[in-house]
Amino acid sequence: MIRGIIHPDSHSKLKESTDSYYSFEDDSKLPVHKGIPVLFGKDSLFNAQDIINAKVTTQDKTYADTKNLKNYVRRKLLPSLAKDFNLVKRYKELADLLPQQSKVLILGTGDKKEFYKDIFAHSQVICSDVHAEFSPDLIFDGHFIPFSENSFDLVLAAQVIEHTINPWQFCNELQRVTKVDGYLQIEAPQTFPYHAQPYDFYRFTYTGMRSLFPKCHVIKESITEGNGAVVAVTLSNYLINLSSVSFIRSAFLFI
Repeated sequence: MIRGIIHPDSHSKLKESTDSYYSFEDDSKLPVHKGIPVLFGKDSLFNAQDIINAKVTTQDKTYADTKNLKNYVRRKLLPSLAKDFNLVKRYKELADLLPQQSKVLILGTGDKKEFYKDIFAHSQVICSDVHAEFSPDLIFDGHFIPFSENSFDLVLAAQVIEHTINPWQFCNELQRVTKVDGYLQIEAPQTFPYHAQPYDFYRFTYTGMRSLFPKCHVIKESITEGNGAVVAVTLSNYLINLSSVSFIRSAFLFI
């Protein structure tokens, strides 16, 4: 059982955990599905029934299946237009800032669970998401984080904030669960095509992003993928959308 969990709405402490539910001190219960606690607040965009029914929401793990010809072409043959060449270096530097056995919370883990567990190997890492596609440790909505105040030495949310319907509430929650003198690592696009519909809501300038974290001071800021990536992705998206015919759209992927 993961320590420090609270009910996402009432903030009541966890009392008991079983294979099928988590029970809290206010006598409320939230489900456990296939070994993963599903801890959604009542006002979340997401719900436990969608997890149980395996409804696709923000990600569909079938995109990684290279037995599918379309996926094979996209993942194996086409170059990445927005590759983050410094990803490993950046996260290793972040990991070096943390003492042994630090507590790390990842939001929007996606298919990188093993990557995060490895890069922060000297820490206690909790990988979370809003779906069960890649078997995170916990399923919850970042607008209602089910942990008590000052729980984590590092909270990391990469390419997540643009998918939050209320980024002000989301960022308040991130600050709430981060320890004093802890770290928040936030990464988000300023310019990028509409994606992961319908869960794509915002884009942020640096100052817009900064305004969301009044309790923090900035240690470092950087552009991770560069201006060339912005131009390449925008141009590719423009060409693909010149036609509604599927084979023509597919052909433009190779230009």
